[in-house]
Amino acid sequence: MKSILIFSFILTCQVFPQWIQQTSNSSEVLLGISMCSSTSGYIVGTNGLILATTNQGLLWSQKTSGTTNFLRDVYFTDSLKGTIVGESGLILRTTNAGENWTQQTSNTTEHLVHIHFFDSLKGISTGQAGVILKTTNGGINWLSQLSNTTEELSGCFMVDSNIAYAVGFNGTIIKTMNAGQQWVQQVSGTTSNLRSVSFSDNNIGYVVGYNGVILKTTNGGTTWSLQTSGTTNNLFAVCFTSAEIGAAVGTSKILRTIDGGETWITQSVAFTGDLYDVDFGNPELGWTVGQQGKIFFTNTPVNVTNEQNDQITTFTLNQNYPNPFNPTTNIKFTIPQTFDPLQGGARGGLVTLKVYNILGKEIATLVNEELPAGEHEATFDASNLPSGIYFYQLKASKFVQTNKMVYLK
Repeated sequence: MKSILIFSFILTCQVFPQWIQQTSNSSEVLLGISMCSSTSGYIVGTNGLILATTNQGLLWSQKTSGTTNFLRDVYFTDSLKGTIVGESGLILRTTNAGENWTQQTSNTTEHLVHIHFFDSLKGISTGQAGVILKTTNGGINWLSQLSNTTEELSGCFMVDSNIAYAVGFNGTIIKTMNAGQQWVQQVSGTTSNLRSVSFSDNNIGYVVGYNGVILKTTNGGTTWSLQTSGTTNNLFAVCFTSAEIGAAVGTSKILRTIDGGETWITQSVAFTGDLYDVDFGNPELGWTVGQQGKIFFTNTPVNVTNEQNDQITTFTLNQNYPNPFNPTTNIKFTIPQTFDPLQGGARGGLVTLKVYNILGKEIATLVNEELPAGEHEATFDASNLPSGIYFYQLKASKFVQTNKMVYLK
C-alpha cells in the first residue's frame, strides 16, 4: 500500500484549482451539459450524441437519442426528467433518466439553442430567428412567444414563474415580467454577440459573449455594466452558484470569480479549442465541455483564505478525487497560518490523515507529522484492498473531520 505526500504553499488570498480532463470516448463536439446532482449529469452534442454519468464523470456512457441532429442543450429538473433541444426545432424528453427519449412537438423548424427551467413544470427554450418557446407542464407541450426580435437568442434564464431573460446576437438582451406575454428590449451597451445569461437572484445577473464581454446587473436588468474579463477570447457560457461565485468558459479559456465579477481569474486548462457550456453539481464540483469531445472537471473550493492578510485561517479537508476511485485517489487539505509556529502561530501538535474501513478499523496512515501552513495533498492507493466504502480522517490540534470515499474495482 502506497501513500505519497505532496507539499505546496498558498501565496495568494485566492485559490483557483486546475481542471482535470475526463474521458468522453467521443470526438463529437459537446455543446451542452446539465448536472442534476454532484454525481449525475448529462451531456449533448453533434450527431445526436447523449452522454450520461452517475459517478461524477468517472464513466460517461452513451444513450440512444434516436436522431443524428445536432443536440444543442440539455436541462434536467430532477434525476429522472430531462429535456433536450436542438436542430430544426427538435425537442426530446425523458422521464426515466435518459434510458428513453420521446420527441415533443415544438411547432418550429428553427434551430433551438438553449433551454432553462425554473421548476419541474415551467421552462423556456430560445433559438435562431428570435424563437422563444414556453412550457408549463414539464416540457410535454410548448407554445411560441413573441420576442420582438429576429436575432438568434443563444441563452435564456428563468428567474421565477414570471421573470425571464434571453440574450443573443448584436448585444440583444430581452426580459419578460409577465411569463412571456411581453418581451421588452434592454440596453446592453454592446454590439457583441451575447451567448449566455445566469442570475443568482431577482436582481443580480451576468451575461457573457464574444470578444471577452462580461456584463453584470444589480437591478434586475434595468442597467448593465461592463466588467473586466481580462480576455478578448469569445465566451460561450456562464454559471453562477451564488451572487459572488461563478465561472465563464470560452475559446481556450476558463474564468472564475469569487467577488461577484469584480475580478476574473484565468484557470489552467490543457485545451486550445472552444468550451461551449459549464455547469456545477454543487458549489465545488464543476464540469465544462467543448470541441473534440473534451470534458474537464474541477472539485476544489475557490476560497480558503483571509483576504486581509493573505493567510489561510481555517483547516479544510476536501472531498477526495476521483470518487469513486480505482485504485488511487487524491486527498487535499489545508493547514492554517495560526497553526504554524514557523510563521508566528502557536504550535498545535501533529497532523494526521488516516484511512479507515467501514468497520472503523485503521487501514492506512497517510500523514503523521508536523506540517507548515499551506495546501497539502496525499495520495491513497487501495490496490491491495477490496471494493467498498472507506473513510479518511484529518486530525490536527482540536480539528477533526472525516469524509467518505468509495473504492470500485
